[in-house]
Amino acid sequence: MAFLQTFLSTFHIGAASGWDIFIILIFFVGVLIYGFFLGRNRMIVLLLGSYFSWAITQMLPWSRLTSVAWLGLGKTPSPSLKMLVFLGLVLVFYFLIPRSVLSSPLRIRKRGEASWLQLFLLSVVQIGFVVSVLVSFLPNDVIATLAPVIKKIFIGGDAQFVWVLLPILALVLMRRQKKIED
Repeated sequence: MAFLQTFLSTFHIGAASGWDIFIILIFFVGVLIYGFFLGRNRMIVLLLGSYFSWAITQMLPWSRLTSVAWLGLGKTPSPSLKMLVFLGLVLVFYFLIPRSVLSSPLRIRKRGEASWLQLFLLSVVQIGFVVSVLVSFLPNDVIATLAPVIKKIFIGGDAQFVWVLLPILALVLMRRQKKIED
């Protein structure tokens, strides 16, 4: 019983807000659905697209875009606009990468086969990376209201570094399944 009390008080489970629970539910539902429906190769395409989109979103000259009056941006872009740009770029790259020169060396034309454990691990690290990126776009007042567990897992320099590194390590360490020929 003491262990349960320590666990609950450490992670502030009883004090979770609606956003915290929503983020955790989205994470687990995304992991379960994502990996098993897409397959290894499509997940690799989405992972590459996520990295490309993250880099572009981080380096986008937002200050120059805010000076273009017809875009209707204020002095700084809203967090939702940054999220939409990131997710829109991920979608664009998802359709462009298989038709690009990257499809041959990566062998991503088909769905790809992997064990359920590989799919689960790849989907956990990829969804974690995307959630970390999306949460990083939130304003500080919203981040302050999140539970300490969410902050520790997804927010901050160390957490973002881990979420950037984990998918790369998963891809490097993941082995291709060998087909058994009769």
